[in-house]
Amino acid sequence: MDRLAEALVDLLGQDNVSLDGAELERLAWDALRPHRAFLGYDKLEPKPWVAVRPRSSEQVAAVVRLAAEQRVPIVAYGGGTGLMGGAVALRPSIALDMAGLDQILSISRQDRTVWTQAGVILETLEEELNRHGLILGHDPWSLPIASVGGAISTNGLGYRAAKYGSMGDQVLGLTAVLADGSIVKTRPVPTCSTGIDLDRLLIGGEGCFGIITEAILRVFPQPEKRLLVAYGFSTFEDGFAAICKMFDIGLQPALLDYGESYSPPLMKRFLRGLYPQAEEPALYLAFEGFKEEADAQARRAQSICESFGGRDLGRGEARQFWDNRHQAAERYARSRLWRAGERALGWAAGMKLDFVHVAIPASRVLEYRQGCHEILARHRVYPLEYGLWCQPELFSVVMAKMSLGSKGRTTLAMAGAVDELLTLAQ
Repeated sequence: MDRLAEALVDLLGQDNVSLDGAELERLAWDALRPHRAFLGYDKLEPKPWVAVRPRSSEQVAAVVRLAAEQRVPIVAYGGGTGLMGGAVALRPSIALDMAGLDQILSISRQDRTVWTQAGVILETLEEELNRHGLILGHDPWSLPIASVGGAISTNGLGYRAAKYGSMGDQVLGLTAVLADGSIVKTRPVPTCSTGIDLDRLLIGGEGCFGIITEAILRVFPQPEKRLLVAYGFSTFEDGFAAICKMFDIGLQPALLDYGESYSPPLMKRFLRGLYPQAEEPALYLAFEGFKEEADAQARRAQSICESFGGRDLGRGEARQFWDNRHQAAERYARSRLWRAGERALGWAAGMKLDFVHVAIPASRVLEYRQGCHEILARHRVYPLEYGLWCQPELFSVVMAKMSLGSKGRTTLAMAGAVDELLTLAQ
């Protein structure tokens, strides 16, 4: 291993190779946390052996070739905001820190494209695009800390995906390093009618076929106008019907977030088998584009929401939602080195918290929601929120389980509920 470290230094320079314990710990974990119902979490022992920070596609290729020759695993690490443990090194590995590929190579206002390295942070890219009168369509919770390559490799959805699509939908061309260290570049064209779409083998692949090092992305003009609105509904069904009506007529909000929240459970109510009552469902919408477009869409959305009993919650409520949409990333940035059994969230010791996001036909959403409620009740797991995001087919469940006695039994119960929810979606 010492010889491998020396070889890495020869390839990248001393400043880009590290055996420092704190640096390896930083690259050992992503945003998978101990309060989740991940059965093997307590047994996870990440083993990044050495950290490297290449600065170009050619340097990434050189590291991959060396690792392939020595049969040493590589784990590519972006912003560390993945929620499923995908960046955890389960075997002694080279941690490939992509933060060194942090250059925005060119921006074309006329072509509405940006050429960027994979390690550029999304917020940095957004701010630079804004200076050119452009925006990045991808706007996830993790915008302040997630990287371009990570967002493409997980095909992430952001708050404005209802209008602009997933991160993968914005890819025009990619540069990637394959497992043998060869470099492949795809043509950055807006459409192609011949051959296999090689980009799609890499988008959402989480490094399975290659490590993304550069991307040419489609970007969008800054909207002339953005309107933020919020509506409350008496029942989840009423709000869902309003959303389906909007999509039936082709109304396309930039942001759509609909949630039915439940109050956090009280121990006494839990012991009596009583579940919390749902609060008023709230629908948050943003319309953006040229002025006449935004105005017309907002007026039609208002008419539709009111026809299903929607109540305007005021522009202040809508603005607060918009302004706070990245706060989760800021909290994570402050706590990203926390570990199981160490400085976990204060309430996590007494509660497990997890979520499920599924894509199902809109015609089955209400049936699925009812099934979720029955599954959670059977496992004595509390619903914290049922919701929709981006479009009627994307349904989410956030849930909690009180720890009474054995933490292991609590985790098993929560994991059982999660498995049933996923099975029901299938």
